[in-house]
Amino acid sequence: MRNSIDIEKVYDTMSQRLYNISLRIVGNSADAEEIMHDSILQYWKFGKNQDIIDLRKWLSSVCIRKSIDKLRERHRWKDFLEGYEDPALEETVEEDLEYDIQTIRNAMASLPDNYRMVLSLHLFEGYDYQEISQITGAKENTIRCLYMRGKQKLAAAIRHNRS
Repeated sequence: MRNSIDIEKVYDTMSQRLYNISLRIVGNSADAEEIMHDSILQYWKFGKNQDIIDLRKWLSSVCIRKSIDKLRERHRWKDFLEGYEDPALEETVEEDLEYDIQTIRNAMASLPDNYRMVLSLHLFEGYDYQEISQITGAKENTIRCLYMRGKQKLAAAIRHNRS
């Protein structure tokens, strides 16, 4: 059995990572903090009785799923997915410009939830399209389309923020 020192250690080592993961997905500081706490509480309630091989990966997965659930509560994610399935969109947006971190953060925050979630999972967390599809329950082609459109919207938002 784990003792109270273990949960404090887990909180100290993982809270910032979980908060950042959730913030990139939900785009709201209060929601991200709540999700981070809920993820650690889920470990405290259920995970401590399981043989978890990679605690960092387990908690990240819980946090991602809770973040996606928060988006679904807003009804924006599901409504958007029903209308789009265009795998033909293969246009990429590439520019050799340097951007400061705050410009990128502002641009990411301005994106709709669905684009921000897919971009965060793919670019920052390293999930491939198939894994994101499994996590969200959306078709892989839909995820690809969201990624391409999200990338375009992100580039446009960055350009707008620099102006």
